[in-house]
Amino acid sequence: MYYTKKVSVGQFLKKGEDYKANDVVEIASEGKAIEGDYGIRQVFLIKLADGREGNVNFNQTTINNLVDGFGNDSVKWIGKKVKVEAVLSNVQGKMIKVYYFLHPDTILNEASGEFVIVGKAMSDEEKMNAELAGEEVGE
Repeated sequence: MYYTKKVSVGQFLKKGEDYKANDVVEIASEGKAIEGDYGIRQVFLIKLADGREGNVNFNQTTINNLVDGFGNDSVKWIGKKVKVEAVLSNVQGKMIKVYYFLHPDTILNEASGEFVIVGKAMSDEEKMNAELAGEEVGE
């Protein structure tokens, strides 16, 4: 029988306890791709407002938003402040809060259900969704 070694990444912070919606935290590592029970997890060390540090998983929506806001090199994310958002979502038939770590200028576009960074150039699809929602779109 063959075994694979599991890598310890340290203590994880608890959602809704250690960090909550509307908190502002600081990214403290470039992240690591760790093999978990359900596939690859993107694990990042974050620093809380009170100075405590711990690990969290960044979901793909978080990663996409941070790439849009800070660029695709996660080393350059270290020291950046991000805001925590929690959205009630249906996950495997249960309504749970899904947590996101987002660029500080990010808002939730109610029409498209997507996070967008205010001031960032909108794609044609984002413009169309905003117009359909009755929002004014600049050129």
